[in-house]
Amino acid sequence: MKVAIVYKYGSIGLAREVASFLEDNGVYTDLYHLPVRDLSDYDFIISIGGDGTILQILQSLENPPPIFGINKGRIGILTHAEPDNFRDGLRRILDGDMKVESFMRLDCIINSERTHTALNEIAVLSSEPARLIGMRVLVDGVEIEDLRADGMLFSTPIGSTAYALSTGGPIVDPYLFSILITPIAPFKLGWKPWIVKRDSRISVELYPDRNSLIIADGQKRVEVSPDAKIEIVESEHPARFFEIKNRLKRIAEKLKYIR
Repeated sequence: MKVAIVYKYGSIGLAREVASFLEDNGVYTDLYHLPVRDLSDYDFIISIGGDGTILQILQSLENPPPIFGINKGRIGILTHAEPDNFRDGLRRILDGDMKVESFMRLDCIINSERTHTALNEIAVLSSEPARLIGMRVLVDGVEIEDLRADGMLFSTPIGSTAYALSTGGPIVDPYLFSILITPIAPFKLGWKPWIVKRDSRISVELYPDRNSLIIADGQKRVEVSPDAKIEIVESEHPARFFEIKNRLKRIAEKLKYIR
């Protein structure tokens, strides 16, 4: 078995401790500091950091191996263990007693080219701070929104507890695979978020007066002109994580830290 250990700044000591534990159990390990390149040859990845560390890892991988997260961040909704109890989870993996779950990601396609993949959200924002951007949003060819706002979020269920949460969007069960559409500070009365089926093809048509900034999971960003053809669809390559028992309960417990 071959495992990649990816750690954030300041976590090298814990990374070496994890590597020592695995090597004592006959597992070959490599240590990487962020940012990382392709890690697809590994049986699984151990992320030492917070949710942001996991998002950075996934930005580098088209078809990622399963991930086990050890929390060295603030909240750690996506992580499995804390620094003082990671051995229990890793023993279960080595014993074959921990299942792997798949969670949808989103692709952003600009002018027929896939440019972004996101676990949490694709954000379509104004390229000029404090200036509204106008857009039409269509789902399978049907217009559902025509508005001006600071931007629009297209989120997965996992991402409903990320940026979308701060815009007043609902918390979606992580196993209810769907796409959440939420405006950011819309110049419109009585707006509501949309939840559409996972295989929807979403199109964004920008007003002609301003460029847009498209950002995946707060990481990769691209500026596009108003005439760009923007589409959001479910990615063919999901993110894979080792299971968390009662994931919904864990999310509820973690969210208490930001109340």
